[in-house]
Amino acid sequence: MNIAADENKIAKLLDRRVAPDGFFPSRDEIKKRLLSGQKLSFYYGIDPTGRDLHLGHLVQLLLLKGLAGLGHKITLLVGDFTARVGDPSGKDKSRKALSEEEIKYNMQNYIEQAEKILARGSFDVRYNSQWLSKMKLEDVLFLTEQATVQQMIAREMFQQRIKQEKPISISEFVYPLMQGYDSVAMKIDGEIGGHDQIFNMLVGRDLVKKYLNKDKIVLATKLITGPEGKKMSKSEGEIIAFNDEPSEIRRKILAVNDEVIRDIFELCTIEEENWIAGKLKELPPRELKELLADKLIEMFYGKEKIKEAHKPKEGRSTGNLAVTIKDFGFASSISEAKKLISNNAVEVNGAVKTDWSYMPQKGDRLRVGKGKFGLIK
Repeated sequence: MNIAADENKIAKLLDRRVAPDGFFPSRDEIKKRLLSGQKLSFYYGIDPTGRDLHLGHLVQLLLLKGLAGLGHKITLLVGDFTARVGDPSGKDKSRKALSEEEIKYNMQNYIEQAEKILARGSFDVRYNSQWLSKMKLEDVLFLTEQATVQQMIAREMFQQRIKQEKPISISEFVYPLMQGYDSVAMKIDGEIGGHDQIFNMLVGRDLVKKYLNKDKIVLATKLITGPEGKKMSKSEGEIIAFNDEPSEIRRKILAVNDEVIRDIFELCTIEEENWIAGKLKELPPRELKELLADKLIEMFYGKEKIKEAHKPKEGRSTGNLAVTIKDFGFASSISEAKKLISNNAVEVNGAVKTDWSYMPQKGDRLRVGKGKFGLIK
């Protein structure tokens, strides 16, 4: 084994997606274990709280893919049991628990979507209902004895809720223990998760030490955050999902704040970092977004679908510009369309159009907002 080459590869893999403070027990110790030649087992857990995987999941999946490329065993854990409780991480209110029917519906396509990133057969799939649903009351009581109320209540999100007199359910204290027990049940060597999952993953690290006397690795990844520091996720607004149509991926990327493009390029693509740095330096924001959209479409659908994403929506003009925008589905009402026009958010053939009564002509190309395109037939 070429230690120097492997060491460099490992350093690049870790530093690109793992947060500087996201290495447990430490970056050096993890690097040492990855260089030991020992085949380690890593997992990433996803609660099926939505229908689709999105860019927030992609960061972890690409890290998992990199570890598989080094020869380590990887597992995708579907939290079909923990989804019934709801992860409180980062929430200022209790998350609504999902029914068993909702969970089954949500998780139907998860594995198929994950295979857009991880080669079929390269990873195991586990479901935490396999062990959590079988726990007896005495097992649960023993599990709860492994953490204190003070330890749980110290979390900032709970402190905020206490100040705001918002409720905290007992199940929200139990959630980190259940997630942590996943590591025990699978006898895992390491776990990958978002930076906002550090508390839960460290609870699991403590449980693995107590139950198995093992030193579990935790890798907490960087988060894709907007200008206000909020992560890109289902609960924080519009997401870019693996199953979005190519044209929809392009539209959403074009609408993303310019400040987020670097993060998405570095965390959600497999392009070389030097290549990314060069493109960030030489291309204006609009061209960068077009390039980024192309790379994501290629990853999710293949290169042949890129051209399809650039085709504008086609339709006929049935009235003035405001009516046409509504008919194309670019606005929910004529009044909203008029507002877009008055805010200089509508272009016709590359020029801003401020007259909502303009009658679109055959061949006119429309652009509404940052990423909606139409062609009058």
